[in-house]
Amino acid sequence: MKTPSLLLLCALAVAVATPASRATIIYRGVQDFPIPFDLEGSYLRIDTGATAGALPGDWSTAPWINPFFGGVKIANSPLLRPIITGSSQILNLAVGTVIDGTSNFVAGESGSETHFGLGVGQFALNVPGYLGVTFRSTVGGPDRYGWIELQVSNLGQGKIISWAYENVSAAPIQVGATPEPGVLGLLCASAGVLALRRNRQPCRFSRR
Repeated sequence: MKTPSLLLLCALAVAVATPASRATIIYRGVQDFPIPFDLEGSYLRIDTGATAGALPGDWSTAPWINPFFGGVKIANSPLLRPIITGSSQILNLAVGTVIDGTSNFVAGESGSETHFGLGVGQFALNVPGYLGVTFRSTVGGPDRYGWIELQVSNLGQGKIISWAYENVSAAPIQVGATPEPGVLGLLCASAGVLALRRNRQPCRFSRR
């Protein structure tokens, strides 16, 4: 197949694709959103990517998480529930851990302040770690699963590094998982490279 024809096929395939028919991970890339070392800290709404430096007006009706004092303290709204151990301690999860309906989520709005330290499942200071969550975008809405990568500090500013979630309700997600290009995407990318190389070929002529 000639490269232009392949490129046309890719364009048509993308145009008629139906992303809603398959589980898709929503990922916004590395953000490094700061967590000030103060009582307010930072607020992240996982489904929209909205952030705030003060209590949002929809705290009780939207999925917010609020790390503060550099992340050594973390509060969660009623519609976003982290995976915990014990009564409220948020767990630092290993990459690849499956987050699904069998995970142990906190029951509702809560707070954690024993999640950092050197123990198993704790966040080491100034080292990136992951927490797993279930959330609902609206009251009574479907459950979705996601992860949030953050770095906590007990001496200064921490940061929310990145986050992702599965956009199909009740579909599990692995900690650290991000979208991967499908076969069609890789094929189209290869076609683009071939086309670029072809266009860069030097002109040939004979000297007489």
